[in-house]
Amino acid sequence: MKGMKLFLVSLVLLAGWHSLQAGLFSDRFPSARFSAMGGSGIAAANDVWSAFYNPAGLSRVQRVQIGSSYLRLFNVPFLKSFFGAGVYPLPEKYGAVSVGFEYFGVDYEGRQLSGEYTLQISHGFYLLKDIHSSLALGYSLKGYYWTLGRSLQFGALGSAATLGVDVGLQASVYGRTYVGVYLMNLNTPKIGAYTPFDLPQRVVVGVAYEPYDGVVTSLDVNRVVGTEHVQVWGGAEFNVFRNLYVRFGGTTNPNRFTFGLGVYVAQFRLDYALLTHSELGETHQIGFQLGW
Repeated sequence: MKGMKLFLVSLVLLAGWHSLQAGLFSDRFPSARFSAMGGSGIAAANDVWSAFYNPAGLSRVQRVQIGSSYLRLFNVPFLKSFFGAGVYPLPEKYGAVSVGFEYFGVDYEGRQLSGEYTLQISHGFYLLKDIHSSLALGYSLKGYYWTLGRSLQFGALGSAATLGVDVGLQASVYGRTYVGVYLMNLNTPKIGAYTPFDLPQRVVVGVAYEPYDGVVTSLDVNRVVGTEHVQVWGGAEFNVFRNLYVRFGGTTNPNRFTFGLGVYVAQFRLDYALLTHSELGETHQIGFQLGW
């Protein structure tokens, strides 16, 4: 029975690896709001999670915020993913700074088979801003740490660490149309001592349109550098009642549909997202934010 469980764990991991076309430190995002909108947050990023999508979006944050998120990937218990972040606005011309943390682990019967830790420090600020338009720049310095479990034959399998740099731009026209560009791992980091693994590099371009308060539509095109792997992410958000938001969206490659809800009460936000998958189980995500 234990052998069968381990086989199923390995099967899901291999299927997930292939379907995401990525691997280490990639394709796990903290915002349940944007997850419900098909993952499209490059141009719309404007809160505590901005650094994970486009650090330039930190320029739009005007109050202190903290957030936490839990992602149940493919609805299996042995894949664990947690996020935490905080953002602090500086005097207006200096933008805002944030600190973010991510953990993704694979656990089997109480033992950690693999653990990925990411700590990032980010800064976003306006290069120019007037009543009609704006242009913001953001950057993140990320520390990656990867640890493996123990092998019955070889003992501890070791760990490795490296640094990554992300850069983003975000522009607006008349405060309704936003355009974003995000470059992930611009410095081409590698991790691992004996067989270095190239961490994923991505170029993401997105646009968001907010025709009036309470309605947002967004679309991102995501390309993995050095491959022909391109994804399109898109979605929309509607404020249907005073404190209730409804969201939906979808992605290509793989084709997935997304749906979610947001409840905002005073300075507190609670968000939920559901992501389908054509081969694996559905993904559930829940997150909260608090601002003051």
